[in-house]
Amino acid sequence: MVFKKIKLAFGLILLTLISTSGIAQTASAVFESDNAFQLTINNRLQQEVYAKSFIISKLPGERPYSIKIEFKADTVILKQNIYLIAEGLAHIYQISKKKLQLKKVIPSASYIKPENQFAFVYLENAEFSIDTVITDTLQTKDTAYVVPFSNSYQLKDYEGRIGCPFPIKEEQQSELKRLIMVENLEESKLEKVKNAIQDMDSACVLIDQIKDLALLFEYEETKVDFVKFMLFYAFDIDNVSKLANVFSFENSLEEIKQEMSIQIEKENQLKLKDP
Repeated sequence: MVFKKIKLAFGLILLTLISTSGIAQTASAVFESDNAFQLTINNRLQQEVYAKSFIISKLPGERPYSIKIEFKADTVILKQNIYLIAEGLAHIYQISKKKLQLKKVIPSASYIKPENQFAFVYLENAEFSIDTVITDTLQTKDTAYVVPFSNSYQLKDYEGRIGCPFPIKEEQQSELKRLIMVENLEESKLEKVKNAIQDMDSACVLIDQIKDLALLFEYEETKVDFVKFMLFYAFDIDNVSKLANVFSFENSLEEIKQEMSIQIEKENQLKLKDP
């Protein structure tokens, strides 16, 4: 009799574990707005209807996604990359006409779906690469971006803003990596690579190259310091969200984006003052 009770208890525990793992297999994303919109993820429209609230389930976690929001009867298109932290979580976003903002993250099992919310299973675009996405941009239909340089490097499928004309070559990137790796102290690593960049005749670095270098640092504070410094030399500046998995904390990337916004605003002010 005792053995049967133990066996039954073990069976219940096993069933609970199986159920829990089933819940945690994928993430979900909730999108809410005061205005009706359509949602596209990784260049694939997720639903035909316009609504103010959607939940998309069965999204693989720990990866970035390209989001496009098109508002009903409006020419504004909002494009932004998001990063789903982990599977088993519901990521709740608030949408305005200017940005897509993460409000909170809770266990998927704890999220209670409102009656008026539309629910869809994620429709994946298997041919889409996140590396080709223009990120964190607010665009208007039929508005073209003008490259500020008469001649510049052509990054495949990239149509965002360009901060400098020609990225450094692979051998230069390898030398920067070497300078970081031969040093033991974080401060020395940071100082050496900063000096090397400043000594270049015309430093210009792809976001992917910045990411590779930033991952060689150990501490979050050093990574943030390094990336902030490198923003002045970034080529594909609208790809900044590709740096998401460099950092351990979400507010680090937000700090980087804020720094970039300040930098762009300063440049715009200088252009206005220039006769």
